[in-house]
Amino acid sequence: MKKLLQSLFVLMLLAGSAWAQNRTITGTVTAKEDGLPLPGTSIRVKNATGGTTSDVNGRYTLSVPAGTVELEFSSVGYLKINKSVSANVTSLNVSLANDSRILDEVVVSGYGSARRVSSTVGTVAIVGARTVESKPIANAFDAMQGKVSGLQVFTSSGEPSATSSIRLHGVGSLGASNAPLFLLDGIQVDESTILNTNPNDIENISVLKDASATSIYGARAANGVIYVTTKRGKIGQDATITVQGQYSVANPASDKFYRNFLNTAQLSQLQIEQGLRTAAQTATLLAQYPNDTKWYDYYFKKDVPTYQTDITVSGGGGKTSYYISGSFFDSEGNRFRSNFDRYTLRSNLTTTLNDYMKIGLNLAGGSSDTQTNPLAGNDTNGPLALLAQPWFSPYDANGNEYYGTQIPGWGRYSPRYLADNTPYNRNRLTFTPSGFVEISPLKNLTFKSQAGIDGFIDRTTDARLPSYAAFPGAGTLSEYYSRRINKTVTNTLEYKFSLSKNNFTALVGQEYVDGTTQEFGGSTVGLPNDNLFILQNGNATNRGVSSFKTEYSFKSLFGRLEYNYNNRYYIDGSIREDKSSRFGVNNKSAIFWSIGGMWKAKEESFLKDVEWLNDLTVRASTGTSGNSAIGNYDNLATAAGGTNYNGLSTVLQSTAGNPDLGWEKQQKTSFGFRAEFIKRIRLDVELYFRETSRQLFNVPQVFTTGYSLVRTNVGALENKGLDVSLNFDVWTNDEHKAFITPYINANFNKNKITELFQGKNYFVNSGTGVLWAIGQPVSFVYPIWAGVNPANGLPQWYIPNAGDGSINTRTDPNAVTSTFSAANLQQNTGIERYPWLNGGFGFNAGYEGLSLSVDFTFSQGKYLINNDRYFFENPTTFSGFNQAITVLDYWKTPGQNATFPNLTQQFTQFDSRLIEDASFLRLKNVQLAYNLPQSILSHTKVVKGAKIFFVSRNLLTFTKYTGPDPEVDSNLTLGVNPNTRQVGFGMQLTF
Repeated sequence: MKKLLQSLFVLMLLAGSAWAQNRTITGTVTAKEDGLPLPGTSIRVKNATGGTTSDVNGRYTLSVPAGTVELEFSSVGYLKINKSVSANVTSLNVSLANDSRILDEVVVSGYGSARRVSSTVGTVAIVGARTVESKPIANAFDAMQGKVSGLQVFTSSGEPSATSSIRLHGVGSLGASNAPLFLLDGIQVDESTILNTNPNDIENISVLKDASATSIYGARAANGVIYVTTKRGKIGQDATITVQGQYSVANPASDKFYRNFLNTAQLSQLQIEQGLRTAAQTATLLAQYPNDTKWYDYYFKKDVPTYQTDITVSGGGGKTSYYISGSFFDSEGNRFRSNFDRYTLRSNLTTTLNDYMKIGLNLAGGSSDTQTNPLAGNDTNGPLALLAQPWFSPYDANGNEYYGTQIPGWGRYSPRYLADNTPYNRNRLTFTPSGFVEISPLKNLTFKSQAGIDGFIDRTTDARLPSYAAFPGAGTLSEYYSRRINKTVTNTLEYKFSLSKNNFTALVGQEYVDGTTQEFGGSTVGLPNDNLFILQNGNATNRGVSSFKTEYSFKSLFGRLEYNYNNRYYIDGSIREDKSSRFGVNNKSAIFWSIGGMWKAKEESFLKDVEWLNDLTVRASTGTSGNSAIGNYDNLATAAGGTNYNGLSTVLQSTAGNPDLGWEKQQKTSFGFRAEFIKRIRLDVELYFRETSRQLFNVPQVFTTGYSLVRTNVGALENKGLDVSLNFDVWTNDEHKAFITPYINANFNKNKITELFQGKNYFVNSGTGVLWAIGQPVSFVYPIWAGVNPANGLPQWYIPNAGDGSINTRTDPNAVTSTFSAANLQQNTGIERYPWLNGGFGFNAGYEGLSLSVDFTFSQGKYLINNDRYFFENPTTFSGFNQAITVLDYWKTPGQNATFPNLTQQFTQFDSRLIEDASFLRLKNVQLAYNLPQSILSHTKVVKGAKIFFVSRNLLTFTKYTGPDPEVDSNLTLGVNPNTRQVGFGMQLTF
């Protein structure tokens, strides 16, 4: 018995000894750059088998042998690290740094907590601060052109205050807006709000592309979501002060169009040939006006400046982080009375109050002054000033400008004088405050309440001074005030938990959005004196007042469930119910949903050991979203003030209303993959199919109904396409911090109309030159030019098929006519309205402190109706005025193949000749920067960093388009203020 007890005692000691040889270590893995948890991190004892991975909250638990051990932490996109753990340590928290070649960025892809791109089922593209900051333009979105596959960004004007037109995956609606939903730190805003936000305050811009990412936003997300996140400080970071200033000059991006006009000798000879003037009369005229004026050089200012200054303070101490910034931006336009200046102030604060509560407050506001050139379109004081005959001059014999008197011969006032005497200014005070409270009453449970405002107050002054020579003593003045307040309140409850290798995130939420816009104004005429320029000094019997108010609201409930197994197989789903005041009483509510999945194929055993394949992630999703971007009262039968009846004011019903009006619906299905090869090549490919139904058309009505249009849910449209993003490291050298990384982004898209309204097979938008035909893409419809008859110099057009000219295209050389009729000759040109290919390419490079980025953008299959040519290639219609050089190629003798007919004919009609290929390749951005080495800065003891940089925008443009600017996003362009080419430099100091 004694021996048995001894044996049992020895066994217990051995067992106890074996147990003591293992211990448990717990901890959390986070990212060094932002402190966010890193799920899916692999943790194992070095040179041993087995291990574990961190859960959705970055937490891990690992059993390790007794004594000192070395743990290895590795995660895709981060640098692997080893940590030595002594025998008495049971807790270890680790931060991993980004691998500069495999960035796995944090993304906001809906409500709830941020997550990594690598763990997000939805397709999200991120544009970082480096892309949008330090550009010589107020519009941050302009810098995104060509940076995101599938995202088309066109800036259609050279006005410094211009915003961009943005479309994701083609045109999604023929009747409602195609603009995406814009969010600023989670709060819905208008695109103009981003224009009044300092781009240097932006941390990143996330583009939510597929249904899995966008459907959670429901009724507003049919055209994608653009989520703008502003910069914040970091806890534990000493205060950093950054001061930056930059200066640039601007000119039109291309002057080829403006230089293509007849000089004095050419125009005078043409007019002799037209019989407008004899040779002797021409000699007398040119003796009186011995000039050869280039009117473009007069009507456009040269090398106009842009200034920008920014000051930021950021950091964090204790439990509070802060980011404070102020900026000034001033940009002058190339046309007279064109300017935009902006002052902004931002303060972003976040603090952790205790173990379960965090709060944040973003305060942002600013003031901007906008002047826009009013002389647009076909104004001969503006775009059509190029009709001016070159022998006239805006200067007298002594070189003095005609200011206050009309230019002799031309009969117009100086554009500078017009700008001075017809002032216009819009002053806008913007304010976009937002704040949140985040409470975690239980482990892994987070309640967040967030509210914000997108607001502005505008004062617009539009006047004509009494001293204006054309209307002396008859000044006019209009003053308008408007105020917009859009409010967003969101409450969410998110719970994360894990069961072994099964990881779950559940979220439910509620959101309320409303907006109110109010306006009032007054106007007067007959102001007698510039010094008495206020409303009450005008003609007492000719004053006007106006007021306006519009409101809308949304109420929403939503939820999302995310699941992944072992951070390898992912699935998520969302559902949302929206209710809106914009829709009829019978259709105010709608439900939207999505489901998506992702597979990290690289983690499978059959791919894990494939050394040349570093990542392979496959994803797919489908879901619905809606479009509510219409007027606030389109569903209602509204009334308006009518004319007087028997001396009394009247009220008339102005719109029919539609109680059945509901959401335009879209379903989007996507399939794609992300891969990385040999740690150098990164490829992202996505196929998508986008179908829009119940479109929000203004359907034409029979006039006997009393209404011309009624907003109705009819018609269907589909887009399908392919996104491709590729970037790769050509060369890297860690010792010298050197790299060369080219990239290319491309989107291939095709649209097709599948249903119209009222049983129609096609519909021509009157006056637009655009055709909608079932089974075909949106196309241009015009008479088709058949050329000049070489025998007699008469113009010729193809005769369309009777009855189906708007569906089919007929170019039969045996069926032509020389008698023009816009209505009878109209037919489908077969030219598509929207480009089939958009994208960008370029490279980023660096060596030691030197960096270079070069970005090209392109668009292929883009067409525009060049309405400018109707005025500048029509010497027989606009007789006596200057014309483009091309008109010299007109028919003179039998057998001649000429561009234009003989001088008895109208040279240019509204036909297919005006539809031009506006495809372009543009060198969008070039930035060269140099960071001074620390060996120099260390002597100052104050300056932590210094950077000098050179920037340019729209430096080169390659296009066949003959108009001022191919980037205009429209079906027709006339008198556009073209994009600018800017060149400048700047300096940034960090203290």
